[in-house]
Amino acid sequence: MALVKILSANLFAGASFQKLEAGVVYDVDDAIAEKWLAQGKAEKTSEKKGEKLAFEVATPPAPVSADSSALQTQLDAALAEVQGLKDAAETTATAHAEALDAEQQRANAAEAALAEATKKAK
Repeated sequence: MALVKILSANLFAGASFQKLEAGVVYDVDDAIAEKWLAQGKAEKTSEKKGEKLAFEVATPPAPVSADSSALQTQLDAALAEVQGLKDAAETTATAHAEALDAEQQRANAAEAALAEATKKAK
């Protein structure tokens, strides 16, 4: 561990991005101290005490199993509803396609009848 005095007014460190104040002495890991010294953000000091700066890594919380079963039930119900809506949409699309085909055939028959009637009228 090394004692360093912060020179930079805009230096953040740690998992929570704690802002380090300029002029304050911190006790940090040697590798980090060397990096800050090389970048001119800090200077080495021989003061007796410094604020201990710990770099922590947060671990994710344990999953909550009591709530997950209720959520899974809601998810399953929502997925079943989505599947039902998909099926209804496909059925409706098929019915519309069949109705369009029937209308197209009726229109073709009407055009043919009109053409036949026009020929006979001449």
